[in-house]
Amino acid sequence: MVGERPLSEKQCKQAKPSSKMYYLSDGSGLRLRCRPDGGKTWIYQYYFNKKEKSAGIGSYRKITLNSTRTVAADNKALVADGKNPVLEKRVRSQQRLISE
Repeated sequence: MVGERPLSEKQCKQAKPSSKMYYLSDGSGLRLRCRPDGGKTWIYQYYFNKKEKSAGIGSYRKITLNSTRTVAADNKALVADGKNPVLEKRVRSQQRLISE
C-alpha cells in the first residue's frame, strides 16, 4: 500500500494477543499474523490467477524480520514470473526427498 511504513522489530515484539486474529503489515504482501492464543506467524499474501492466496513463511520466534523480507521478495519475484510460491515450495521439497 502507498504510504505504508515497514514494521520494526519492536512493533513485532510488542504485538499483543487480541480476542480476534489480526495482521501487522510490513508492505508488499508481508504480514505478521497475530492469533488470540499469542502465536505469531509470518505470511506472504499475494494474488495468483485473480485469487488472493497466502504462503506461510514461519514462526515469529524462529525467523527474523530481515529473513522474512528476503523470503517475501523471493515470493514476489515468483509471482511476477507467473509461478505460485506455495506450489514451488512443494516442488522443491519433493525434489529434496527424491534426491535423498
